Amino acid sequence: MLHTLTLENYRAFERYRLRDLGSVNLLVGPNNCGKTSVLEAVQLLVSQGDPRVLIDSARRWSETSGGEGRRGTSYPLHHQFQGCTMEPGAGFFISSDGWPHRVHVEIAEGKLGETVGLFDVFSGAARPLTLVIRSGFQADRKEFPLAEDGSLDRYSGPMRHLTSMQPQQTPIRFVTVESLHAREMARSWNRVVQEGRESQVVETVRILQPDLTSIHFLAGDTRSSARGLGGILLGSGDGAPRVPIGRYGEGTRRLLALSLALASAAEGFLLIDEIDTGLHWSIMEDMWNLVVDAARTASIQVFATTHSLDCIVGLAGLLRKRPDLSDAVSIQRIERQLDHSVSFGTDDIVTAADLSIELR
Repeated sequence: MLHTLTLENYRAFERYRLRDLGSVNLLVGPNNCGKTSVLEAVQLLVSQGDPRVLIDSARRWSETSGGEGRRGTSYPLHHQFQGCTMEPGAGFFISSDGWPHRVHVEIAEGKLGETVGLFDVFSGAARPLTLVIRSGFQADRKEFPLAEDGSLDRYSGPMRHLTSMQPQQTPIRFVTVESLHAREMARSWNRVVQEGRESQVVETVRILQPDLTSIHFLAGDTRSSARGLGGILLGSGDGAPRVPIGRYGEGTRRLLALSLALASAAEGFLLIDEIDTGLHWSIMEDMWNLVVDAARTASIQVFATTHSLDCIVGLAGLLRKRPDLSDAVSIQRIERQLDHSVSFGTDDIVTAADLSIELR
């Protein structure tokens, strides 16, 4: 588990530190303060600097080099670096006290012959760039060639070798809008079925649909819907026909995605962007009860973001009833004006809710 998080020259953070992290951590703060950046920093750190995390991050930020190429859309990594500048020597550092891995990412000049652009090959105008990633206390070094637009060359030898390797041992789940796609949720459902946890997921979704008795993922291709809303049916028993999940609204899909992520993140990390999206204020306390209990039972460390006061009030309501959670939860307010987050423990959260003190 991470007890602290330190960022250096990462995105808009020159140097920033989060302290007193718990099993469940809610990140709050104004727009563009860096809450999602913190989630992605955690993902990169606990993945031991897996470069595929950088590609996923660029996808989430919708930063492309413009259109589909012969090898598909490319995702430049400029936004990862201070000032969005990629030049030799630019880099960032992510670490945590007591965590066995730390990650240093740097841009370096590549070797001659690695240049991607044909113009550069013939003109000799520029040397190629390489992404250098060091992880662990012994600074294990890996190099990945960059394309001329600043994106990772996914077809390079190092990237192909990485893709062919076994998945990392520490489970990491990142719940975003993309996670609501039927195909993405089906992958998590397969893991749940293998582990025999279907009833656990059904019980969770009953928070919103009390008459729910079963969940079904249709086999085959679900691409008939552009947004991936098909492929998932919910059953209510008593011979009633099973109904596509899209009829139940976005909140039900969100709660199902959250439950699937919790069920498949045991002994690992769960990162949730805008945890309250699509959920009514009246179920916030139940939602938090689900998340906190799952985190403690399955040894999951949770990092979530929100802009919602209802989300905080729901968390405070749970903490007021559950004194056993005194060391499990923290709220971290991200403020750019400081070099550290402002940490609120359980007593602070309950007091702030009782006195209507603004934590966001």
